[in-house]
Amino acid sequence: MTIHDRAAPTIATSSRALLEVIPAPIWLEDWSEVEVFCAEQRAAGCTDLRKLLEEDEELLRDVISRIQVNAVNGHTAMFVGAAEEEDLLGAIPGELLESSSLNSLIEQILVVWDGDAYTRLEVNGVDFGGESLPCELEWAASVVDGRPDYAHVAILIRDLREQHAEELRKQRSIERLETLLDMGRGIAATFDADLILELLVETAAELVDAERSLILMVNKDASKLVKVLGRGVPEEELETISIDEVMDGLSGVAIRTREAVRTDDIAGDPANSGLALERARINPGMSAAIAPIIVDDRVLGTLTTLNTAAGRSFSAEDLSLVRMLAGQAAVAMRNATFYEELSQSLEALQAAHLELQHTQAQLLGAQKMEAIGSLAAGIAHEINTPIQFVSDNVNFIREGAKTLTAFIAEHNEILAEIAEHPELGERVRSVQARWKDEDCDFTLEEIPDAIEETLEGTKRVSEIVKAMKEFAHPGQEELTSTDVNRVIENTVKVSRNEWKYVAEVELDLQEDLPTIPALPGPLGQSILIMIVNSAQELAANRAIESEGQGTIKVSSELVGDVVEIRIADNGPGIPPEVLPRIFEPFFTTKEVGTGSGQGLSIAHSVVVDKHNGKIWADNLHPGAVMIIQIPVVQPKKAEKGHRK
Repeated sequence: MTIHDRAAPTIATSSRALLEVIPAPIWLEDWSEVEVFCAEQRAAGCTDLRKLLEEDEELLRDVISRIQVNAVNGHTAMFVGAAEEEDLLGAIPGELLESSSLNSLIEQILVVWDGDAYTRLEVNGVDFGGESLPCELEWAASVVDGRPDYAHVAILIRDLREQHAEELRKQRSIERLETLLDMGRGIAATFDADLILELLVETAAELVDAERSLILMVNKDASKLVKVLGRGVPEEELETISIDEVMDGLSGVAIRTREAVRTDDIAGDPANSGLALERARINPGMSAAIAPIIVDDRVLGTLTTLNTAAGRSFSAEDLSLVRMLAGQAAVAMRNATFYEELSQSLEALQAAHLELQHTQAQLLGAQKMEAIGSLAAGIAHEINTPIQFVSDNVNFIREGAKTLTAFIAEHNEILAEIAEHPELGERVRSVQARWKDEDCDFTLEEIPDAIEETLEGTKRVSEIVKAMKEFAHPGQEELTSTDVNRVIENTVKVSRNEWKYVAEVELDLQEDLPTIPALPGPLGQSILIMIVNSAQELAANRAIESEGQGTIKVSSELVGDVVEIRIADNGPGIPPEVLPRIFEPFFTTKEVGTGSGQGLSIAHSVVVDKHNGKIWADNLHPGAVMIIQIPVVQPKKAEKGHRK
């Protein structure tokens, strides 16, 4: 192509035709004056043109003004918002030279400085309206006799706006997934139904960018509102919501049909009537996405997200996310209900064990059964939690595997067909769309986490059961070499349900502690009695003083020729008049029917009579401490005299 007149640039008719048929924005430019500028700078001793141009914007703009646009095609004018192609000829229009565009022009000038003929770079330009234009440039100079001809430079532009928009959509999807995972972790960390609902209403608004979110809980026959929670909803508005208004509107539709519903204009939706329609008219143009919360085939209420601004309606994907959140809430509410029912049953079981009080001779066995029985509730709860998510994750893996297996099988069939019939590209695209619709990427991403949770759950179950078996090992009468730290750790594990709501248990166990001759079961039961006593005292003190959780510290240490075990708490301590009597049989400071007075007496018998050890109590400031000492080497029994 030939430029006939630099002052009034033209382009050959054949080249013009070629330029117009290129289906992308393209510029033909003259950079020869930039080449002259670069030569002048070298002659002046410049060694770092980039630094010079970055520090002197006026000089940079002067260099840019030397670039002459000789021709553009219609795509270019449309791309930058120019009325006519002629508006772009001559010097580069100032409207396109925002500060954000200058760095890309420096890179292009440096191509001339380096004597190159080609570069490719991603830039963030602007159009005539000042809007951002992310794009990719291919800058190429003609090559004549092996050297770049900078009077003939072609610049091809690829629009990256859709690509950037897609990247933003992907980023939003990642953020939504992270929000869902945070929601799942929050639900897994609590069995408090109110806390779960508060977490749900906050997460819903964040997940779908809603101005408002609302949870409406109803009774069994949907005749009464039992709870109303909202985010972004004025408190006075929440207080005026009635069951009639709920059932007159889209929430009532979701409750009756058990299906999620979506509308772009509540006021104009024919499903609204009565009080619901009156309130909807206050905010015309309000959009909504509503999903029912269903637990064990019963609708507990609805989760609603709202946008009042026009043009901010909810998509089908948003509705799917709201439905997913409502499903998560349903599972969490069911677990919370099970937990509450189990706790009530376990309290009744613990109360029943208090009746197992017989003679002192029977109490040693009865105490062990009572301890195990009272702990059974806690063990059941501790096992139930990991087993629950083991079951859920296995079900998830099973269903996900079904979908993936079927899909992959079909995928392989199609690939086999394509090998013979390349024209079946349409079916490939159909399968790809199905892959996206079935959310197979999400399933593949979640399966490893589900498996890890399953393994963690089974590990926790194994640890709990193993600790319980070691704690309650029956029939052992002979002293055996015993790891005291292991006895302590197992006892703390199986007693967790007794202390976890009132105290934190801290372990300070000497790592190189020697084994000692002992009875692990009775010794563990003695430690258990003391931990439970500390927890009960802390619970009673918290009820009186309205304080937070207490601390129980269990430590082990080699002191001379004995292993010393200390169980200390920061409770109210032991009254001085009670301290000398705490190991007496049948002595108790508890109310009638809540204690037999045999726990510490039995612990004393186990330590002193069965282990030749010592046990005593003392006060701390604050709190109290129980101290057990067991000899590392048991004294030899006196042998009966005889002659060989």
